[in-house]
Amino acid sequence: MTTERLPTEQRQRQIAEAALRIVAEHGVHRLTAAALAAEVGIADGTIFRHFRNKEEIVHAAIDLFEKALESTFPPPTEDPLERLGSFMVGRLELVREHPEFLRLAFNDRLAEAAGEKGAHRIEGLVGRSVAFVRQCLEEAQNRGQVTREAPPMLLVWMVIGVIRGAATGGPLLATVEKDLPGASPTQVWKALERFLRNTTTEKKT
Repeated sequence: MTTERLPTEQRQRQIAEAALRIVAEHGVHRLTAAALAAEVGIADGTIFRHFRNKEEIVHAAIDLFEKALESTFPPPTEDPLERLGSFMVGRLELVREHPEFLRLAFNDRLAEAAGEKGAHRIEGLVGRSVAFVRQCLEEAQNRGQVTREAPPMLLVWMVIGVIRGAATGGPLLATVEKDLPGASPTQVWKALERFLRNTTTEKKT
């Protein structure tokens, strides 16, 4: 167990990250002071030197979750597929660094820990991601970059499905890794982008 003294802000972040990992992997019922302390490597009693109660820890975890998701939204660019690619690469890189963050975007565990107000906040964060992907794809359809024959939401869930598969480690991720062994987030996006663009190209030939 570490006895190193860290600045309060740094220790609070460690505890918030630990809370996200515990909730993502084990559920809300395992979010205890003892579990947090073991995850961070400190004594049980020191957890509440940094937070007044578990509710504060959950709110700090949501703040961290929000900052992580917000960091993957790209700056505005003219090309909607370029924006979408930056977003997807950012999310897949986040999966590699902190898989628990994206895993919590696809289940109710963090919302369950957060209470009604926190749950609405999480719902809004996830909803913003879906809306961003849809806007990019609708713009791409309007420009003729992507087929119009597929409803926008079908294409949205194709994109979201790849991110979800990477985050949850499900069958989709296994398929991607089989076909693109050791693929980087950029390579995964390029493969999907070729598919999206080819559906239009094939119609023209």
